[in-house]
Amino acid sequence: MKQILYVSTATILQLFATFTYAQSVSLSKSIYPPGEQIFVNYSGFPGNNRDWISIAQPGSADDKYIVWAYTNGNRSGTMNFNGLSYGNYEIRGYYNNEGTVRVRVPFRVGNADQNLSVKTQRPSYRPGEKILVDFSGLPGNARDWISIAQPGSADDKYIVWKYADGKQSGTMELAGQPEGNYEIRSYFNNDGVIRSRHAFTVSKNATGTTPTTGRTGRPGRFCNKELSVFYSGVNQLGLAWGRLGSDVIAPGTITDVQAALSSAIAGINTITCLDFDVNKIRSYSTRLPGMSRVQAVNEIDQLIKEILASIQRARITCNSGASLADLYGIGIHLGASQAICNTFVCRAIPADWQGNLRNHLSMVSRGISGYSACIPGVSPSVTSGVAVGSPNAYIPFSSIVAIHIQVLWSVSLSSCCCSCN
Repeated sequence: MKQILYVSTATILQLFATFTYAQSVSLSKSIYPPGEQIFVNYSGFPGNNRDWISIAQPGSADDKYIVWAYTNGNRSGTMNFNGLSYGNYEIRGYYNNEGTVRVRVPFRVGNADQNLSVKTQRPSYRPGEKILVDFSGLPGNARDWISIAQPGSADDKYIVWKYADGKQSGTMELAGQPEGNYEIRSYFNNDGVIRSRHAFTVSKNATGTTPTTGRTGRPGRFCNKELSVFYSGVNQLGLAWGRLGSDVIAPGTITDVQAALSSAIAGINTITCLDFDVNKIRSYSTRLPGMSRVQAVNEIDQLIKEILASIQRARITCNSGASLADLYGIGIHLGASQAICNTFVCRAIPADWQGNLRNHLSMVSRGISGYSACIPGVSPSVTSGVAVGSPNAYIPFSSIVAIHIQVLWSVSLSSCCCSCN
């Protein structure tokens, strides 16, 4: 026992050094979307100026790397690397410019196969009927692809196929088939390895139909009741758009956005002659929890454009030359304006978002001008009174809500009607 008391100071220091550097590297998540920056937390490094961290291919030699950076003498901290393409990688930590890996952590770019879902919207279709496929969890490569194939055929065999065009999730339409048994297959990055399968049938006795899409094309006349519901619905779509772009995408945000999207569907369905497929909104809402902010904003932006195009194709005429497309624009951009102000309430809106808000308000003014024959009590200049640069975003928020109420009230009391034949 006494020998322990007389261990030399040098030995103690050596032991201390050995056990002090319990080095670690960690990531905020184990799977990153392609192109997203990768943030690495590290701790327990010795503090040499040339301690370094790299990203490498798993199984490659210790001194091989894709990208790397020095820790600059820091024992702990965070560093970030540019995003990578789809594949498997690992973070590696090294001491003092040497080539021996001290710690490694694997991660993946692209969605894990177990999160992949590629399914037809129905279990059976009639001969020649178009096949609608919902997909999510693809890595996002430009050449990820989905096919229809005969069950039991080779992995690289197919009947029809399409690229997903870089989308991680969405809905795809594939050509109808003759009677028989089939399967939907998904693939990554132009390879021939099946990543998922989903069986379906084509039969003249197929029951059920594709869920209601709103593609009725039925002529109709829409007056204050229908137009009020339509305006309220597209205002909610605008709220969802603005919220996703400006706020943190937390579970509460997703719940609120999904509720807004349900209202949007109800509003759009009141205009029966639109050929827009509201199932696209349903699919988007279902897939939203698994999306990145960029993907969520890009997809809702595309939906908004598609609805506008549908309104324009329908050649809807309203009293006194008013345009339903302009009422749509008012609702969308007022909703987005409300959401932006709500995100920054109790503080000033940042300068870049002030510019964004002014653009939305400009579009509101333009829409009011185009729909003014049906809402004469609302002036296009009403947006000029919104104090965008206020030190508290609640002030412009209150003004924008007041404009929204004024528009809704005017639409609900208006004798204007819109028709499509």
